[in-house]
Amino acid sequence: MNKNTIVTYIILILFLTLAFSPKVYGKSPSIVYSRGDPPITPEDEGSHFPCGYEIWFYHTQLTFEDGQKWDAAATFVYFMNKTSEDEYTPGGSFIRNRLWNRQTGEYFDFFKTGIFPGEFKTTKNEINLTYYNCSGQGLFPDYHFYIYDDVHNIKTDLDFHATSSPCWLAQESLNRVIPWGFSGTGSAYFIPVIEVEGNVSVNGTTYNATGFAYFEHDFSYCNFANPFAVYSLKEFGRCVRQIVCYVRWWLKQIIINRPRIIPSWHQSSDYLFGWIWNWNVFENNCSIVIFRPTIYWKSGGIIPVLLYFSEDGEKYSEVGCVYWRNIREKYIERAGIYIPLEFELIARKGKLKIFLRYNTTTELTELFKSDWVEDFKTDSCTFYCCGNVTGHYENENGEIPLNGLGAVEQSRSLPKLFKHRSREIDFLIPPDGLGFTFRKRSHWTGLERFIKIQIRPYLDIEFYIKRIPRT
Repeated sequence: MNKNTIVTYIILILFLTLAFSPKVYGKSPSIVYSRGDPPITPEDEGSHFPCGYEIWFYHTQLTFEDGQKWDAAATFVYFMNKTSEDEYTPGGSFIRNRLWNRQTGEYFDFFKTGIFPGEFKTTKNEINLTYYNCSGQGLFPDYHFYIYDDVHNIKTDLDFHATSSPCWLAQESLNRVIPWGFSGTGSAYFIPVIEVEGNVSVNGTTYNATGFAYFEHDFSYCNFANPFAVYSLKEFGRCVRQIVCYVRWWLKQIIINRPRIIPSWHQSSDYLFGWIWNWNVFENNCSIVIFRPTIYWKSGGIIPVLLYFSEDGEKYSEVGCVYWRNIREKYIERAGIYIPLEFELIARKGKLKIFLRYNTTTELTELFKSDWVEDFKTDSCTFYCCGNVTGHYENENGEIPLNGLGAVEQSRSLPKLFKHRSREIDFLIPPDGLGFTFRKRSHWTGLERFIKIQIRPYLDIEFYIKRIPRT
């Protein structure tokens, strides 16, 4: 059996699966919540112990009383080892707190780990977290978080009041049930706009602070470290059905919304497996939250993604038709990969069109799994940064500008045998012009090749071959 025959069989199987699998996704163009009847319960907010992993996370943009602009992000998380479909054994946990000064470029990264169950204490039916000298309490819409970074002598003591309703991830596309590979399923919700006030102490000096925040809570009955582990045929089937249902929903979004085809093809081995999260809040109180899996080497173009747009914090549009283009990247020498620092996207759903451009303005923090996990099969790394975001959106009311602040967290799997390879092909078509560009990078050969031939609107021909790192 040759390669072409195998590819043909795979495409045929995928087509039949998509055609005859049951539909479980919703059909509503938007998700509407009422603040008087929030879509989350105390059971949702509290601990789901025991499970494969659970995370409580916030990111806040703060203005100090003296005018300083800071961002702070805190994560409480635990992992457990899944041994069967319904059984878990002790695992690990960590707390991480990051702060960036947007004006000076200074940043601090605090990280502490432990076994779980252990120092990290959680409670059912409410958020009540304690981890060393850090804590978090509350129920929607009010929360309080206290973080003490004893390494850098920084304390953040913040009160949160949600001014937007919670939104469940994949509510329309998957009815909240999110697969983690084949190892299990879980759910997640987020609150995109929260008013914040409190104080931050840096090296003994305390500042009153106000601002906005994002909050998220995820929980999953899976094997986080090995997402493709299979524990039962029933669970495997459930995960496959959800994956297929998302693909069906996503393809339907592409077909219905008919995006303008931007002829390009971007591939990179840096996108083998991982994810990108992006939160943006704007001066007009609109918000955009993006969840993007990085799979199948697809680094740009029309990609699988979930984008959530809200004008008022009550009505959310779950958008799947998104075109993505990376503009600026940073090479991470230790990982041997490139991480985007600047990107733009075009999203569409019905009469809603979104044009967004994100640009990183702070340092990129890094956390490698091999630095805190002793026994691991495949290394991974998480990258985090803050930036500015501009753009506009269009709907039945016309064109509305978007200017605000954002944050991006990215995770990548780092297989030992993989070296960076990427290929980018872009065509310039009428009425914009006529031409194409081709770029290929390979760390196996240590070379980057680039060709540009443009005929219109003016003649431009470029060609080069240059050496790049062979990591």
